[in-house]
Amino acid sequence: MRILVIAFVAVALLAAAACGPRDPIPSLLEARLQAVADAKRPDLSRDEVEQALARQLRVAPVPAEGGASLSNPIFPTRETLTEFYANNGHRLAWSDDSGNLLPSTTTLLDALRRAGEHGLDPQDYALDRLDLLSAQVGTARLDDAAVARLADFDLLMTAAFFRYASDLSTGRVHPDEIRNDWHTNPPELDPLTKLDEALEGDKLAELLEDLPPPHTGYERLREALKGLREVQVAGGWTAIPDGPTLKTGSREPRVLLLRQRLSQLPGEGDPAAGAASDGEDSFDQALADAVLRFQEQHGLEPDGKPGPATLAELNVPVEQRMLQVELNLERWRWIPRRLGDTHVFVNIPGFDLGLVRGGVSAWRTRIVVGKAFTPTPVFSDQIVAVVANPPWNIPESIAREEYLPELRDNPKAFKLRGLRLLEGPGEGAREVDPATVDWHAVDEKRFPYHLRQDPGPDNALGRLKFHLTNDFRIYLHDTPTPGLFGRSGRDLSHGCIRVERPLDLAVQVLDESSQDLLRAALDQTEERHLSIKPPVPIHILYLTAWVDEGGDLRFVPDVYEFDGPQRTALERVASRVSGGPASGAKEATRPPDR
Repeated sequence: MRILVIAFVAVALLAAAACGPRDPIPSLLEARLQAVADAKRPDLSRDEVEQALARQLRVAPVPAEGGASLSNPIFPTRETLTEFYANNGHRLAWSDDSGNLLPSTTTLLDALRRAGEHGLDPQDYALDRLDLLSAQVGTARLDDAAVARLADFDLLMTAAFFRYASDLSTGRVHPDEIRNDWHTNPPELDPLTKLDEALEGDKLAELLEDLPPPHTGYERLREALKGLREVQVAGGWTAIPDGPTLKTGSREPRVLLLRQRLSQLPGEGDPAAGAASDGEDSFDQALADAVLRFQEQHGLEPDGKPGPATLAELNVPVEQRMLQVELNLERWRWIPRRLGDTHVFVNIPGFDLGLVRGGVSAWRTRIVVGKAFTPTPVFSDQIVAVVANPPWNIPESIAREEYLPELRDNPKAFKLRGLRLLEGPGEGAREVDPATVDWHAVDEKRFPYHLRQDPGPDNALGRLKFHLTNDFRIYLHDTPTPGLFGRSGRDLSHGCIRVERPLDLAVQVLDESSQDLLRAALDQTEERHLSIKPPVPIHILYLTAWVDEGGDLRFVPDVYEFDGPQRTALERVASRVSGGPASGAKEATRPPDR
């Protein structure tokens, strides 16, 4: 490893080399580490470096709810720093034996200064203190004060690397600290080994480049954040005051403001909106088309008229949009690094499903997802089979809450809906005549039956189901009510994902021989399972801001209200860094009973 020992006495006091004290750097490093108090201690020393280190190291990792694993095991702690220096004989990592900064030091400091490009705050890494110390070290002889500064600078630099590496690669918080219906595991990173190898091989620049998520979606969003900052520096977007709803033919000063707003880039602007065919204050068709495009990009009902909801979106401050982008950059850090050369990508609030091949979007369709009180969970899985003519085994919660009240009023609903009433477990279940049941006497809390809907045109799963392997009983399926896909808000299901074009998706994921079998199966009424070999990875995510393939920056409603709790969690982290309280209860949601 290219980390050199500082021979303090030999360099600075040659006359005392034979009888002088041992190299003071290791003992100084150990002493400083011992002095760093736990971040929870209210009476931190007035020593600014000690305070900076304590805040940088935060607190011990938070256990994930309901499990023994740490929510983020690579948050830098005092133990992390102690282990790093113990492994390397408590030698300096960022200075040579004369106290001069190494090239890797400049590389890291430059990266920390650009942390804002990734939606991170450079001051989270004690950048001001590092800049001050870096200007002081290597400029004077190695007296006691200079050696102490070297030790302090080295500790702060190493802590800053661990913190920055953790934040950029796996996120500032873990989703387990926010909501319990997120089931993603952020990528693992071994910061001790990675830093040691990078410094040994003079490859810190390469390591820093490898820290962010490698996904195209992350990079597009990061570039969009740059554009939003340019808008902010320029004074923000044009504001449009309230007034009567504008429409084609309207002529008033607000039309000019609307035209200016919709022509402003980045991402969501439309330069064509700035060209008027009949005077700038006239609401022409080009402007109506620009309004329609804006509505589509913001999850609004696309009618081409800037009503109250559209005006509200147009007037969202650029600072708020920047924050939304930063929240979604964080979410990209929580997903697997390897998505699969061919994979399915679901965005819950975007009501969108896409198939990606070789990093390129190959196919898309609209979807319906779970309601807010029966949300579709966030997780990664595999699509392992396509089921033609699937029966629907109705979850007990739906049977109790939705079907039982109807059956009490009209037992003939079984026949109307193509339902069968079963009693007993599994394949040995016995069919029961619903006319023999006193439905008013059935206990809602202990529903003793199982409802099954046979394949058919009215089956809730439609003609196709895509089988996944998860324990949440979540899968993709067809639907007998295709009209729902025409709505802009499609959070309407019990948690499973309805696909607008399921047959096309089946063709995309099945091989040619299985496609022929599928078409034959759909000509019949019997259930038929067709395996997908190899299984296709599927990633169900939650993005309220993204950049699409056409380069348009898109924002959609936060249907599960996740942005707020995530922002609160990040503020708790910021308070730890600034020396404030490190506590805060996790916001949990009741897992849906499917």
